[in-house]
Amino acid sequence: MGGDKGPGANVAGAIKASRQGFEILLVGDEAVLREEIAEQGGLPPNVHLAHASEVVEMDDKAVSAARRKRDSSLRVSFELVSKGQAEAVVTMGNSGAAMASALFSCGRSPGVLRPAIASIFPGRQGPVVLLDSGASVDCKPEFLLQFGLMGAALVQAAFGERNPKLAVLSNGAEAEKGTDLTRSAAKLLAAAPGLSFAGYIEPHEVLEGNIRVVVTDGWTGNIMIKAAEGMALHIKSLVRDAAARNLISQAGALLLRPSLKSALAELDYSEYGGGLLLGVDAVSIIGHGAAEPNQIANALSFANRVAGARLLNEIRTSLATGQDATDAVEMPERAE
Repeated sequence: MGGDKGPGANVAGAIKASRQGFEILLVGDEAVLREEIAEQGGLPPNVHLAHASEVVEMDDKAVSAARRKRDSSLRVSFELVSKGQAEAVVTMGNSGAAMASALFSCGRSPGVLRPAIASIFPGRQGPVVLLDSGASVDCKPEFLLQFGLMGAALVQAAFGERNPKLAVLSNGAEAEKGTDLTRSAAKLLAAAPGLSFAGYIEPHEVLEGNIRVVVTDGWTGNIMIKAAEGMALHIKSLVRDAAARNLISQAGALLLRPSLKSALAELDYSEYGGGLLLGVDAVSIIGHGAAEPNQIANALSFANRVAGARLLNEIRTSLATGQDATDAVEMPERAE
């Protein structure tokens, strides 16, 4: 029921994703969903309905709505995972309410201090996971350590890359740069067994190198992804405007069309359909509110992929491996 274009886009996205053969549950007001389904010619046999009488609106207060609207499509979705009747949740709705519903229904993964949203960018040398991108705004160094461990687990589960390189987002590569938070987090990550920690990384380097996991607090990460998405849209608009400027430009664009299409595809942040909510005991993707059916289908496909790769087990193993890092590092005292 969520998203600017839901439920129509969600139904269309589910139908598109269903061609891959896995089972999909559409959770929401059954009467409304059936109207959308009728307009789109019916459902494939592997797409099913689960009724939920309430909806969390985008302007609802997240925690209050998740607690009060127990029969909302968000809450019912996570209850289905909690009961073992589904393996993952995909939503284009209220991200705060999604996190609160996940925590109420499924709880945190064992040992997790704070959840994080992991956004995936198409880097030049492979996918880059940035976390946190909005779940936990005020962070401690220990949170960033766990973000790094969970991000590494995600890269291993989703992309099959063992021992991926990690870095902390900062305003310079030198060890003295950054803040008290980033410097302390860097010490913890460097001491964590099993992590390939590469130090600091500046924003302009994130998509260019071989760093697979970039760690930061939720405030900084959210600002970065919104700036990156805005810049990507701006660049695409500039290219299209330039190509349509005159007959010579149009002719040149026609010749360059395959190359331009390939280049612009590298700016497409919607390949995976949204960000993964890590640290809760459920696989969950929170998509963009303005998502189109293709993005929703991508999110469903990716959720099926990481659930099948046993992401939650990878996260538990990764956290257990790195849990002694805080004891091995002498942390500076922080003012309360």
